[in-house]
Amino acid sequence: MNEPIIKDHPGRKACKKIVSFCESWLIKHIVRPIFFLLPPSLLTMIAVRKGMQAEVVQYAGQTVGEFLNNSALLIIFCTYIYVVLMKAMYAGIKNYAKPAKELEVGDLFALLKAIDIVVGDKTKRVTSEVKRVINSNNVINELNFLQSTRPDQQIPLLIAGLRSVFEYMDKEKTVYRVGLLRIENDKPVDWFSFDPASLPPRTEAQTLSAPSSTVSQCIKNKSLVIVEDIQKELNKRTKKERRYIKGNTQKTDEGSQLCYPLIHPATGKVEYVFTIAGNRSGCLIEKYSELYAWVIRHFSVRISLEHCLLIVKEKADESTKEAA
Repeated sequence: MNEPIIKDHPGRKACKKIVSFCESWLIKHIVRPIFFLLPPSLLTMIAVRKGMQAEVVQYAGQTVGEFLNNSALLIIFCTYIYVVLMKAMYAGIKNYAKPAKELEVGDLFALLKAIDIVVGDKTKRVTSEVKRVINSNNVINELNFLQSTRPDQQIPLLIAGLRSVFEYMDKEKTVYRVGLLRIENDKPVDWFSFDPASLPPRTEAQTLSAPSSTVSQCIKNKSLVIVEDIQKELNKRTKKERRYIKGNTQKTDEGSQLCYPLIHPATGKVEYVFTIAGNRSGCLIEKYSELYAWVIRHFSVRISLEHCLLIVKEKADESTKEAA
């Protein structure tokens, strides 16, 4: 995922390179601890242990030995100052290496809110028009408009975008599969879209109409449902307790499952269900449900808009057939 880049002057670029080098595994876990801790630890031991002082006298001379013997407290204090100064110096370099301006969480919230204002207003207008079209028998003139909007292409792009967000949020390199189920009369009828194309859904949409499926539980409660561990869910004693069906899930498969209903404002019904599956148990966690819902809602409002256009297209097709 590309991030905005702020142009920096040479000094800041040099600090970034230093920080990048210092944060590498070898430097961070081996060289830095030795560099920070070995000199002060060695000096402290020399200052307080007689045997080591004798060795210093042997190698460095009587003058150095007497200084160590008479200045133990000063040496211990200086070693402490050394550690503090070294940490402060690196912290200063690290802080200076940060861009003069970068996007923060509040900035992203403001950006999304600004986009939602525009899309939300457009959705309201289109929804009102769709309500009119649903009760109309003549919408042939809408076909030219629909040919340019192509909701059938926009929805798959939104599903791909949603998957990229979940993969970006995950720090464990989990592989996610995201699908969009078309719902009719509170039953899944087909997979409208899924991503990635290389990992298609393994269970037929109709099979997911079983009452114990995550999808059915989501439709029934009209709310987000999360199964943190699919194998643990399948091992529950009775089907009434389960919120996941086996389908084509193998005994060796691990993972988590999330389902989120899209209730369309024009129909008031669950028209779609988002399904998000990760290949690692615990990659989707119940306590993060509000965060997941917040992310999905931003895609849900856009798909609602595209669904409005699909309704118009279906009505226009019906009008064309009747006119013929």
